[in-house]
Amino acid sequence: MNIGIIDDNQAIGKQMIQKLSLAGEINVLFYADRGRKALDWLIQHPVKPDLLLMDIEMPDMDGIETTFRIRQLFPEIKILMLTVFESEDKIFNAIKAGATGYLLKDEKLERMLHAFDEIMEGGVPMSAVIAAKSLKMLLSGYKPEENSGFVKETGEQLTKREIEILEYLSKGNRNQEIADQLFISRSTVKKHIENIYLKLQLRSRVELVNWYKQG
Repeated sequence: MNIGIIDDNQAIGKQMIQKLSLAGEINVLFYADRGRKALDWLIQHPVKPDLLLMDIEMPDMDGIETTFRIRQLFPEIKILMLTVFESEDKIFNAIKAGATGYLLKDEKLERMLHAFDEIMEGGVPMSAVIAAKSLKMLLSGYKPEENSGFVKETGEQLTKREIEILEYLSKGNRNQEIADQLFISRSTVKKHIENIYLKLQLRSRVELVNWYKQG
């Protein structure tokens, strides 16, 4: 099983790699200490992990938003939240963003490996304390605070570069042509376009062009 680890605490990241190295069937493809670095890695590398271990609290872009963005681009990748947090809002928003499991970081290796198997078989593994909180939330009719955690925003502001690329797309330019015009790589153009899709919540170039022309 190929795995990626995303945690802003590098010491914990190294410990996790060492811990998983004890399981011969686990191959850690990459480690990233920021959500954006993980996104960049996934976009640039053809071989994708089967599963990501995701921390929640990270600077710039937290684990919940990172989970949402990755699931939009690579829905086949499973994501297991591995964290010290067990608040109701964190649990709710992580699952809403597309997490396929939620374990606390102090779980033993055997439990983690069992959780990996559960996820790949379609299950949603949770630490006992998380499962108990989730059940309590369900039975009590829990509603998250409106401004807490992950919120899916429509029409998030585009950067200057993304607007430039949209303009070229509206003129029918292909990725390589845009790259040549802007003196950047084709993969960078592709990454910008993927970010535009996420921000505008559109799915095709036709929709992007129509959105730009109507703006």
